Amino acid sequence: MAIYSNVSMDVMQYLKDWKPLEMFLVLYKRGDRFSRLSAWVSQIPLVVAFSVSCLMFIRRDMHTICYAIGMLINELICRNIKDFIQGSRPPTHPKSLVESHGMPSNHAQFMFFMLTYFTLFVYFRLSPRHYPSYIRYFFVIFLASVSIVTCFTRIHLEYHYFGQISVGALLGAILGSTWFYIVHVLLTPHFPWIVESKIGRALMLQDFTHIPNVFTFEYNAARSHRTRSRRKAGCSD
Repeated sequence: MAIYSNVSMDVMQYLKDWKPLEMFLVLYKRGDRFSRLSAWVSQIPLVVAFSVSCLMFIRRDMHTICYAIGMLINELICRNIKDFIQGSRPPTHPKSLVESHGMPSNHAQFMFFMLTYFTLFVYFRLSPRHYPSYIRYFFVIFLASVSIVTCFTRIHLEYHYFGQISVGALLGAILGSTWFYIVHVLLTPHFPWIVESKIGRALMLQDFTHIPNVFTFEYNAARSHRTRSRRKAGCSD
């Protein structure tokens, strides 16, 4: 446990006047390379959230939009549970820097929400006829590995107890499977109506549900468009 008795008064006053944005704040042991690496790895949820947000605005795909909404709902539920339980974190870091509660771990809940949702997405949405089994297995194993490593870093950096990580992972898995059921069973049948509505057309929303392999479809569409453009350019010459 760190000792803060020798902290100068000006630093204590500084921490009273200024508050860090805890979402982006990660403390690690000075001089410990593995601790520093753990700090970088623990930023993965932020990278995922930013990537999904960018993908949602660029592609405007209904499945991506629904996942982003579920990701936000999962985060809000986690924050409300934290405030309700008010479980304390390990006493390593000062409360002036880390004020949020520790139960459950939002990192674990976020990562296992993603892992569970996309595991079910791979199983039910990506047909083995269009996606080789090794790609599907690799995707799930990769997500599982990243999720477990991210959770481990939160314990190593002494932000959470193991129980807080376990509860967060369990809640994330439950919410991820529940949200996938809502999207896959209840919402997906309405995607065609949504994209063809006035709002859907104005926002240029897309529904790729009926396309077995989106990568092949986009590649062939871009290639066909390029071929037609060259033919038109040749005719005009």
